[in-house]
Amino acid sequence: MSAIGGIVNFDERPVDEEVIERLGHGLDEYGPDGGPDVRRKSVGMVYRAFHTNVESRAERQPIVAANGCMLVWDGRLDNREELIRLLRDELKDDQSDSSIVMQAYHKWGIAFLPRIIGDFALSLWDPNSRTLYLARDPVGARLLFYHANTERVIWSSRLEPLLCLEEIKLKVDDDYIAGFLSLRPKKERTPYKNICAVPPANVVAARRGRIHSQRFWSLDPTKKIRYQTDQEYEEHFIHLFSEAVRTRLRVDAPVWADLSGGLDSSSIVCMADAVMKQGSTQSSRLETISAVFDESPSSDERRFIRHVEEKRGRIGHHFRESEYQLLTSFECEGLRTIPNPLELWAEYHRGVRKEMQEHGTRVLLCGIGGDELLTSSHDPYPELADLLVQLKLSDLHQRLQAWSLALKTPYLQVLLRHAVMPSLPRRLQRVCRRHQLAKQLSLLQPAFCNRFDLSDRLLGPKDLFGCPLPSSRGQATAFLSVTDVISPGHLLVWQPVEISYPFTHRPLVEFLQAIPPTQWIRPGETRSLMRRAMQPYLPAQIATRKGKGTPGEASLRAAAREWPRLRELLRNARVCAGGYINPVALKTLIEKPSFSNNPEDLVVLRIAYLELWLRDFERRPRAVPYCSNVKISTRNVRAESERVAQAYP
Repeated sequence: MSAIGGIVNFDERPVDEEVIERLGHGLDEYGPDGGPDVRRKSVGMVYRAFHTNVESRAERQPIVAANGCMLVWDGRLDNREELIRLLRDELKDDQSDSSIVMQAYHKWGIAFLPRIIGDFALSLWDPNSRTLYLARDPVGARLLFYHANTERVIWSSRLEPLLCLEEIKLKVDDDYIAGFLSLRPKKERTPYKNICAVPPANVVAARRGRIHSQRFWSLDPTKKIRYQTDQEYEEHFIHLFSEAVRTRLRVDAPVWADLSGGLDSSSIVCMADAVMKQGSTQSSRLETISAVFDESPSSDERRFIRHVEEKRGRIGHHFRESEYQLLTSFECEGLRTIPNPLELWAEYHRGVRKEMQEHGTRVLLCGIGGDELLTSSHDPYPELADLLVQLKLSDLHQRLQAWSLALKTPYLQVLLRHAVMPSLPRRLQRVCRRHQLAKQLSLLQPAFCNRFDLSDRLLGPKDLFGCPLPSSRGQATAFLSVTDVISPGHLLVWQPVEISYPFTHRPLVEFLQAIPPTQWIRPGETRSLMRRAMQPYLPAQIATRKGKGTPGEASLRAAAREWPRLRELLRNARVCAGGYINPVALKTLIEKPSFSNNPEDLVVLRIAYLELWLRDFERRPRAVPYCSNVKISTRNVRAESERVAQAYP
């Protein structure tokens, strides 16, 4: 994952050499293989390489074309062969990914972006239209941020170099905080009001002081794939999933992969082994990494991890919680760039990165996305709600009977919960779930909740694609929820590493959107398609396992162990001073914590992560003080408590 950045002065003033050098120095640690800074009058670009394959070691960036176009590219081009065939005459001898991208722009203009498959972030300057384009892949696996005003735009694939520039005043973005606390940050937001993120699947065009963002790729809600037999769906899935894994093994060094013992990570590892045996990848060795828990039996998945290791004939790297303790990063060196919900796992991720560096590996395969896109839930709404909306009442009755038996739930309850409720408009779902939403928001300031409409955000992502049926709408919003997890870059705050997500391979995502919901889930069988298709590859114990392990017990034990430090952290908390968290509710929570058996109590950790970031924010130069939007004095604690009770009955 290379690092890119740059500056464009809209008034055509020459780029300040000192500023571009500072931007480059800020990216040095993220691109250890080096790279140049290039200035052309009012435009400057920075590239720091993080090589992972043969092709990347041969390319030279930034690219400056004969017509003056300038490009820096951080990406993995998965449909190289297809594009090389289409651009054979233009490419000549240079077939690096960045050269392919530049020639694609010359041939198709900015319409080339939907033709690109893979994880990427890029910046491209066109001197003819005097337009800068900043673009990011559909899932947001690569990062790209920018600061713009009427005079210029400065961008970087990392936030830290922008935070260090004297030209940028730092202000807290309350909208981002609202998204962080409701698990739904807006994709264009960062914690800093003056710094934006390029949203996934978007291209930001900057021209003469004006900024315009436009989506260049969307799911197609009208596309349908219908086969006669289950076998045809399974074959299509295996073709796309093997392609997803193969393209991510275009690495000229060993690759590491998460192995939790669940269906997702095990499928990636076993498919990678199968693909490598075919000899169609640059990488010829895959190592696995697993978090294991000696003191938390319900979180420990070694019995399933062993099944995969035995099938492979190779033991992976086991990281014991006793050696990489959860929730011990309160006093880490440096300043936190973002509030990070993965702070709990900081020591584990630092340990993994250190081991990867020592073993000379730079790419980590991750199973994020499998749960959402392949339907790990037992909720049968995709099938039942579709039948209700289409008024196929006879079929609905038959399927309700089958599902009632499978779920051991009364017929009418299945009808209401899994057919009627998902068919309702969003505003009515919000009304029906008002008590549940109120409980989730009980720790937050009512004024803050109302200001950013957090009860609506808690309903999940909104369908951006105009899907006509509940099943296609649910699959689309599942994809958007995956981008919510990946695009903020929470896994990328530690030492440089390229993290890749095979389940987000665009052709696979588009296939899963287009097939019938009865392929995703069936009575008594979640992930039906995946289980059927992967049987030849997986150990039987993995393919047929019904549940999955969770780190809940280990997380609760860590919270209980570190509670004295957490409690002290949250006294006189900045999260209350900023008007985000209700001090009465927080006081009650920290006085009587319960970390025995309820993972919901871990909500206090998300508040603690935000508190840590706010304290680090205060220490930054040029940080503008934030103040509460809701003034609360100790004399009005009782009145405030009553207002909370009225707002959330």
